[in-house]
Order: sequence, then structure tokens, then C-alpha cells
Amino acid sequence: MHVSGLLRGPAPRLRDLAGRAGRGRSGGAWLARAAHDEAASVHAFRSLARELAAWGAPAELLGRIDAAVADEVRHAEVVANAARARGAEVTPPAHVDLAVRELLAIAVENAVEGCVRETWAALSAAHQARFAAEPALRTMYEQIAADEARHAELAWAIDAWLMGQLDDAGREAVASARRAAIAELQASLALLEEPALRVLGLPPAATAVRLCGELDAALWSRAA
Repeated sequence: MHVSGLLRGPAPRLRDLAGRAGRGRSGGAWLARAAHDEAASVHAFRSLARELAAWGAPAELLGRIDAAVADEVRHAEVVANAARARGAEVTPPAHVDLAVRELLAIAVENAVEGCVRETWAALSAAHQARFAAEPALRTMYEQIAADEARHAELAWAIDAWLMGQLDDAGREAVASARRAAIAELQASLALLEEPALRVLGLPPAATAVRLCGELDAALWSRAA
């Protein structure tokens, strides 16, 4: 599945728009949380690669995960710089290596954090690349959006491989988790309205809900 036209691993990856926007949060604070999440993504992708390698995933998928790690290292750096330029402090994420999980647990997490939230993150970043107030922010998010679109495509490729490893009950569990994640994201976006963050190019609630619905119709519903 291609999303470029438009994962969480064991470390936290709050990549959805609503997850980053707290009531009364300034642009600098939002960027600081975003930088934290980008740095957490580095650990998450590395852990995912380790787990999938243990389960015999194709080398092509593992190579794409390695490339995503490099992208996230770059994202963490540039977003942290943008946050600090606005007087915000960036907190590095905690990380602990965990034991390799069962395939079903990996598949559910990839469906939620990759196929849903990473895919939304790509679309959200594309909106920021168009509507952020400052040229430097638009340039930053243009690159991030392109990278996140590739990461979303990677999540769907991982999903396709994992579905081939699971039985019917496992595949249904993954589909159910994906549907629940879509509903949760849509509900959270409906509550999102923080005018102070418009300078970052984040969409207002009505626009976010509309974009999410279009993404659902174009991609998620077809995969259900």
C-alpha cells in the first residue's frame, strides 16, 4: 500500500497529532515533545529490527528499518533545535531493551503505531509543510513528511509480512486493533483545538477530522 501521495516499538511513540497537543501548550513545548517522540522512535525502530530479525524477517524489510532509524535520528535533531530556538527544554526518552515478543504482539503494535499513527503522522506533517507560519518550519516538515510517508509504507509492508505468519485468529486480532486505533484517533482529533499551535501548521479540529476521514476512506477501510 502506498501513502506517499497524501511504530511504536517498546519505546513510546505518541505520533498522533492529538497526543502531542496539550491544552495551553506553546509551540516550543509542542516541538519539545515532538523531538522527544522522534528520539524515542530511534529506539523503537532498533528494537523492532531486532525482534523481526529474530523471527526471520526478510533482509529487505530490515534494511528499510535501518534507513528509518537514520531518518529519525535526523528528525530528533532538527525538531529539538527548533524547540530550543523557542526556549523549550527537550527531555531525552528513557529506553530499556526488552525480550523478543510473540509475533502477534509485534503485529498488533505495528498495526496501531505504524499503519494508523505513523500514516496519520505523515499526513499531519504534510499539512504542516504547507501551512506552518515560518519558511524554516515549512522546509523542516516537508522533509519530515516525505520520510514519514516512507515509514508508513514500511509499516504496511511489515504488516503484510506479519499477516502471512499469523493464523486467522491472529489476523483478526490485528484488524480489530487497527479499527480501534482509528476510532480512538478520530475521537481525539475531534477534541483538538489549540489556536496557539496554528503557527506550526497544525490543522484545526474540523480540518483534522476531515483529513482523517479521507485517509480512512482511501486506505484504512480498504485494509479492514
